[in-house]
Amino acid sequence: MRITVDYIISSKTLMGSCRNYAHILALLVSLACLFPDTLSATARDGGSADFAGSKNLPQQLPDSVAILLKKYGISLSAVSLDIQEAESQSTLVSLNSNAPRNPASVIKLVTTLSALEILGPDYQWHTRYWADGTITDGVLTGDLVLQGGGDPFLTVDKFLHQVLSIRQRGIHTITGSLVIDNSLFDVADHDRAQFDGQPSRLYNVEPDSALVNFSATRFIIQPMQTNGGTRIAVFADPPVADLVVENNIKPQSGKCPNRNNGRNHGWSYELHKKGDKVIARFDGKYRSRCGQHSITRSLFSNREYTYRLFKYLWSNSGGTFDGGYRMAVTPDHAIAIISYPSEPLADVITSINKYSNNVMARQLMLSLDAQGQDRPATIAGGHAAIKNWLSENAGIMPRLIIDNGAGLSRKTRITTANLTNLLQHGWRSNYRAEFLSSFPLAALDGTMKKRLRGSALTGRARIKTGLINSVRSMAGFVNASNNKHYSVAMMIESKNVGFGNGNVIQDAVLEWIYNR
Repeated sequence: MRITVDYIISSKTLMGSCRNYAHILALLVSLACLFPDTLSATARDGGSADFAGSKNLPQQLPDSVAILLKKYGISLSAVSLDIQEAESQSTLVSLNSNAPRNPASVIKLVTTLSALEILGPDYQWHTRYWADGTITDGVLTGDLVLQGGGDPFLTVDKFLHQVLSIRQRGIHTITGSLVIDNSLFDVADHDRAQFDGQPSRLYNVEPDSALVNFSATRFIIQPMQTNGGTRIAVFADPPVADLVVENNIKPQSGKCPNRNNGRNHGWSYELHKKGDKVIARFDGKYRSRCGQHSITRSLFSNREYTYRLFKYLWSNSGGTFDGGYRMAVTPDHAIAIISYPSEPLADVITSINKYSNNVMARQLMLSLDAQGQDRPATIAGGHAAIKNWLSENAGIMPRLIIDNGAGLSRKTRITTANLTNLLQHGWRSNYRAEFLSSFPLAALDGTMKKRLRGSALTGRARIKTGLINSVRSMAGFVNASNNKHYSVAMMIESKNVGFGNGNVIQDAVLEWIYNR
């Protein structure tokens, strides 16, 4: 049985509720704004769907889900839900399926499936190194050029391998500068604080065709046993040139505070610059029973981080390099040294979807516009590549707004009907195995690792989730107890939804599907 809920709203209601807003178009796709909690809905099967201010529960939703929505004060108009059987494509539930909403990180499924089919699972990026000068007896008299190829997953271990590969080719001294060529992507200057005022958080790092290790520094706090007793060590991983850790943390006895609330209770850190050096100062007391703890932050711009990490790794490998860095395009006369391939795309999308890596998704979308072009890739070009593929494979989506392709946006919009079409295409795709294996597995890995533990859904639900303020979303597949597979797409936009109660509602939906 297909159950669908339709809404009718007059132009008078629309203008009355949204007259004072500057961005009316954005509000048109937000049901939470357009429909007050008392707005009723009529189900096509004749059942009442009005439960805001009513004792009647909506018949188009599982009772367990309807009860939770009412408990948390979330209006039916704020929820979109589509559930289909994957093989037959028969619809079980369709609620507000054509209402455009913000999917948060679930939009990564659009980016990754598009890339998987456009580029192929074996696609690789290449980072190239060139000598702009002469090489004599191991001395590069001139500059070393790092030409970024857009690799989304150039982590510190791979970057170290690249540095060692250059050293193994006999170069031990660089007399000039490190030239960073990130001209493959045309990305506007980015304010990392713009989205939420947290510029050092990794999810705010911007794309860059010469991005290295997500521009991330991990500070590790670890109790160490010595002959003189316990001391608290603090160190940076990876180390970068001219980053100094000042550790003033003292050990403290007692029970460790709740790991989810106040793990940093009693200690703090601050960052400041002193000439070319960046000082990370840690103060306070740390309880030894807490064991190892870490925080990961982005302290530098992408280009400065790449330079500092390269300088540290080059010197640490026995090489000599005292120069600075500059941004420039690779000269035509430069001499090729090495070309280093990335992980294959199939592995990259697994990291993007399982761990919801924003900057990797943004790199991937730009890469779609970098194929066979004699110009830098742009965000608009990435949008066009995705929308062209969608129109030919998963249907035209006129109200789709991709924005950065990662979901860290207030502008992104899609419907659950669109998401369902995308999931169905992924289910039938030649690359179905690669696509499905990129989803987090309930209770086992990724962003679903701590969800549904000990339940029958362990390993049977492949779910990509999304979360920003007032948005909780999910999309994926469930292998139910009847051994049938179902696709599910759900989005909630409400000031009353958060991480905790959003998880509870999503889990109730997944359990209802499993128990069919």
